[in-house]
Amino acid sequence: MSMDRKRPDWWLSLLGNLGVLGGLVFVGFEIRQNTSQLRAEASYAITASVNEQNAGIYGDSTLAELLIRGEYDLDALSSIERRRFDAFQFSRLNVAEYIQDLEAEGVTDLSFRFKDYVVREFQTKPGLRAFIRERADTYVGSQALLSLLIGP
Repeated sequence: MSMDRKRPDWWLSLLGNLGVLGGLVFVGFEIRQNTSQLRAEASYAITASVNEQNAGIYGDSTLAELLIRGEYDLDALSSIERRRFDAFQFSRLNVAEYIQDLEAEGVTDLSFRFKDYVVREFQTKPGLRAFIRERADTYVGSQALLSLLIGP
């Protein structure tokens, strides 16, 4: 046994280092659990938002009908219908932005296809294309999503 190992400060230093190592392992474990919880909460929030929007459609046939008309021709809507249509579309875009932000921050590694679905809808339905083009200059969401919505 070397002379250093007989000194109490050597043993205290070794114990201290082992304590630090144990603390780091514990912190890593806690971070991993917290990340899993954040991902689960993000998934739940996204699902709840989409379900709430869907409930609005299937719970209100008038809304469903005006959304269908508006998706193909904004001019077919009255001013009140247009207000409802716009509010609903902004709600959809808020959820798409939220998903995009979570994915960019690495909060969720789940693949939520809602954003892709919304982008595809905006690129293929004339009323939605007109809606987003009318608001391109005042759109408060990300430029990345706006570019996808407007399309080629």
